[in-house]
Amino acid sequence: MPVAAPPSAAAVPVNAWVERLQNARTNGEQVEGKIIGWNDGGFHVVVEGQTAFCPRSEVEEGHAQEPASYVDQTFPFVVIRIDNNGKKVVVSRAAALRQGSSEAMVDLQHHLKSGEPVTGTVQSIADYGAFVDLGGIRGLLHVSEMSRERVQHPGDVVKEGEEVTVKVIKLDQKGGRISLSIKALLPDPWKDVAKKFPVGAEVSGKVERTASFGVFVELEPGLTGLMPSSALSLPRDASVARAFPPGKEVDIQIMSLDLRRRRLSLAPQGSQVEGSRTDFQDYQTRQNEDTPETSFNAMAAALRKFQAG
Repeated sequence: MPVAAPPSAAAVPVNAWVERLQNARTNGEQVEGKIIGWNDGGFHVVVEGQTAFCPRSEVEEGHAQEPASYVDQTFPFVVIRIDNNGKKVVVSRAAALRQGSSEAMVDLQHHLKSGEPVTGTVQSIADYGAFVDLGGIRGLLHVSEMSRERVQHPGDVVKEGEEVTVKVIKLDQKGGRISLSIKALLPDPWKDVAKKFPVGAEVSGKVERTASFGVFVELEPGLTGLMPSSALSLPRDASVARAFPPGKEVDIQIMSLDLRRRRLSLAPQGSQVEGSRTDFQDYQTRQNEDTPETSFNAMAAALRKFQAG
C-alpha cells in the first residue's frame, strides 16, 4: 500500500494539507501520524504539522490498549473523513492495519498454492503451539507440526522473538485462521522406508512410549512402528512400561509394512511371530511348486486318479 510523504518539521498550510489528505483518501494512500494525546472519544494525531482525530474504536482492529501506550508513537493511518474544509479530519489506524492484513493474506495465498516457505517471527508460545507474526497477521504453528519427532513442549523447539521458516498448510480467511508447519518442510521419512527397512530386516530402535496394546519404537525421527504386546513374550504379570521405558534401545525385526496407512509392525529380534521375509518368500515358492511332494498336491493327484477310475 502506498504511503504519503512523512510529516515535515514545519506545518503544511491548511489548504495544501487538506488537498494532500483528499488525494491520499482518493488514491488509497496511507498517511503517517503521531499520537500526541487523547480524550474519552479517541486520540489527537499530528499529520504534517496539522491535527487530526482518531476515534478510540479505530486505533486497533480489536480491543484497544491503555491510551497512554499510544502517546508519542508514530503509526500509518487511513483518512476516512474530511469536514469543513479540513477543520475536522478523521483518520483510522485500524483501517491501515486491515489494509496491511489484506495484502499479507494475498501473499499467503500465493505461498499456500505454490508451497513456497514463508518467514515469520515467533510472537508468543502456548502449551499447544506458537503464534507466528507473518507481517501483521498471525498464524498458529501447532506443536504437532513443529518436528518429525515427538515434541513435549513448543518452547523446546522455538523461542519468542525467534525468526522461523514455515509452510502455510491451511488458510481460512473467513475465520482468520492460518495453520503453519515446520514439519512439512522436512524430508518425509516414509519416502524410502521400503528400501531402508524392508520386511524381515533386523534393526535397532528407541522406545518412544508404551500403551496397553504394545510398545511404540522410533526407528528414526518421524518413523515409528508398533511392537504389539503379543510379540513381547513377557510373563503374564510383567509390566510393559517397566520392561520398555522411554529411551530404551531395542533390537527389533520388521514384520510388516503398510505404506498406504503408514504403519510398521515390529517384533523383538529372533521372534517367531511371523517369520522373516526370507522364510515367507521360501514358503511362497514352495506353495507355487506343482510337485507331488506337497501334501495338498499329493491329495489332488489321488483325487484325480479316483475320478478317472
